[in-house]
Formats: sequence, C-alpha cells, structure tokens
Amino acid sequence: MALFRRRSDAAPRRHSLLDEAERLLKRVRMIPLAAPVLLLAGWGLGKVTTRALELPATAAVRDPTHAREVPRVQIEALTRSMGAIRVDGEKTVRYVNLYRNHIMPVEQVLRRRGLTRWAARQVAWPLVQHAQRKGLDPATVVSVMLVESEGNPHATSAVGARGLMQVMPLWAGQWGGCGRNLYSIDDNLCTGTNVLAWYMDRADGNEHRALLGYNGCRDGTNTPDCHRYPARIERLRQEIGREIEAIRLRPPRILGR
Repeated sequence: MALFRRRSDAAPRRHSLLDEAERLLKRVRMIPLAAPVLLLAGWGLGKVTTRALELPATAAVRDPTHAREVPRVQIEALTRSMGAIRVDGEKTVRYVNLYRNHIMPVEQVLRRRGLTRWAARQVAWPLVQHAQRKGLDPATVVSVMLVESEGNPHATSAVGARGLMQVMPLWAGQWGGCGRNLYSIDDNLCTGTNVLAWYMDRADGNEHRALLGYNGCRDGTNTPDCHRYPARIERLRQEIGREIEAIRLRPPRILGR
C-alpha cells in the first residue's frame, strides 16, 4: 500500500511538471512573434521618456544638496564667474611674485635703514616701478635716495633740492607722466629717475660720470667733496644689492607660524 501511494503521488507530480514544461514551451515560441512589438513599444517609450527628460533653455536644474531649483542662466553665470576668478587668481599670483621678488626686498632694506613700515611701503613700490621703466638698477636708485635725503620725502637742501632724490625745481614738469610736486613720493621718484637716466645717456652708460652729473659736481663748488659721491653710491649700492638678493633667496614665511 505504501508503494502504491508513492506511485500514485508521483503521477500527479509528473503531470504537473509536464504541464509546466508545456506552458514554458508555448511562452518561448511566442517570443519571436512578440519581439517586434516589444521593440517598437520600447523605442516609443524611450522617445517619450527622452522628451520628458529634456530641459528647455530656461528650465531649472534640481540641486539635490539644497533641494532647490537653479535656473540654467544662473549656472552659465556661475561658469563665467569661475572663469573670472581663475583669471583673477592668475593675476594675483603674478602680483604676489612681483611683490615677493622685487618690492618686498626693497621695502625691507629701507626699514633696516630707519624708515617706518608705512614709509618703506609707500616708497618701495614707485621706486622699483620708475627705476625699471628707465632701465635703472633699483639698488642704485635706493642708494641715491638714501644718500640724498635718508628717505625723507620732505627734505630740502641748502640749494633748494627737494624730496627723496633731492631734485632741483628746474626739473619739475620736464617729463610727461611725472607730476610737478617734488615733495610727492611718486612725483619725486618719477622725476628723479628720469634725471638720473638722462645723465646716464649723456655719459654713454658711464655710471661714475652720470652720478657726478646728477650730484651737480663740476668743479666742487656746489657740494663739498662731490668727487667722492660716485664711490659712496657704489659702495652702498653693492651692500644693498647683496641684501636684496639675500631677501629674494630667503624661503617665504608661512602665515600662522
């Protein structure tokens, strides 16, 4: 009886398996017939989905971080702003390099020689700027300025020379782009570097003769011991040149340390 029951139980299972296999075979046979329909339906659904997902020019883009809509025009404006920031960043890098390699060394040299932080900063930038425009060594211009006025923009000599580079009033307004106020830091440095460059041209690049001319040293009557003036400038220029180079080579200081 047990064997009979097992056989009788197995028969329905076989019929069930056969029925399932037959249904599966029918489904497989239908796939080739249904494939074109499914393909067309999928393509149409894809086009509908694509059109639904396309954004018009004024559509908003969802920002998942802040859960708000950002108009595309704002994204384009942000892109332009980022480009401008990059350009400004490059300008800033050039500005920092210019200051680090040319302005700051002169500023520190002036501070070591008694100028206040404010005065050194006010003098260093136009001094380097005007010296380079006229093809002069900034160390030479610094030396002339220190010997002439010790960095005092309000200095006046017994013969009427004025300002940082002790420029005579007759030179005021002789060069375009230079103001006439010889007690102004910028006007004085602009005029003074032009005068020194003018004497350099007349002396065919001979700095000794150019410095004699700048000092007004012809027969020694205007300035006592004026013939020693070029050597004095040269000694100071070499010293300042070494200081400037040492400052340039010094590793930059890291802020916050």
